[in-house]
Amino acid sequence: MMSTNGEKEYNWKEMSVAQRQIYILSLLSENPKGYTVADILNRLNDWGVKVSSKTINRDLDDLSVDYAIQEDYRNGKTYYYADKYSLKNVDLTIQDLASLAFAKEVLREYEHLFMGKNAMSFIDKVVEGSAALNKLQFEKLCNQIQLPSHKGGNIDIVKEETEKAIQNAIDNKYKLKISYYSYSSDESTERVIHPYRMILLDSYINVEAYCELRNEVRRFRLSRVRDIEVLDQHFEEMKKVDNDAFLNLAGTEIEDMELLFTGESIRYVKEYEKSRAKELKETKEGLYFYRKTAITADVISWVRGFGPEVKVLKPEWLAKQLKDEAKKMLEEV
Repeated sequence: MMSTNGEKEYNWKEMSVAQRQIYILSLLSENPKGYTVADILNRLNDWGVKVSSKTINRDLDDLSVDYAIQEDYRNGKTYYYADKYSLKNVDLTIQDLASLAFAKEVLREYEHLFMGKNAMSFIDKVVEGSAALNKLQFEKLCNQIQLPSHKGGNIDIVKEETEKAIQNAIDNKYKLKISYYSYSSDESTERVIHPYRMILLDSYINVEAYCELRNEVRRFRLSRVRDIEVLDQHFEEMKKVDNDAFLNLAGTEIEDMELLFTGESIRYVKEYEKSRAKELKETKEGLYFYRKTAITADVISWVRGFGPEVKVLKPEWLAKQLKDEAKKMLEEV
């Protein structure tokens, strides 16, 4: 929304103290002759910001703690100016800063990864290049936002050189020769892959690639890549990718998975986990979950996390495994 003088108009009810103070500091920095409180009020009013002179005086006191706000008494009036401060790139609103603080907190889940660490550093660099008041407000917002870890303290360790080599190969379409450890077979195999893209699956970083050994597109968890070599060979085009695959990690078979959720888990799955399912069907018995997937340790852990509120219908071997686990736990009580 624009005001009559062409300035951007803000909703004063939605404006934070920090955002208003950034405007005031910007105003004081642009005119060496300074502004009176009345001048500041008029300019803020032009921007659609409605506050009292008492509020402006309080803002000036707050700003004077961290910035060189000067006073000059002339013709019976007090003029304020910031003669030692140049405000540049004031392009971050409080909403921008809150979004950056949120993004940085989300990225903490991946700060053990090279890309995650660099992404967090990039956010800090963006804020560092803006106004000093932005930095102070950003620090406050970072302390106000905290997300729970989704991995229960388990960290998927990935070598930095592995990440860099794979990202470089993706960018330049180089084939990779890797030694890959399979969880299901408990052994490593040599493979030549065509890396297409990085994918995060349940907080674990994978590379989706065509595998020459299996003659199909697979997903390889980076933490299971034991050795890697960038070959002086290019791949020409991307093979067809099965976007419906769910945790289709190399070394595992794709099976039908059918689950029945009951109790509070129904609402949770519908709200937060529906993207995992190929199909969801709610009946009086509960919520049926259908998917073709590789039944990896991560999938089993996910199912196990719902406890008695999930019943495994397929595959039968998984249903038996979870029943045996529950029986053993009861015997040990």
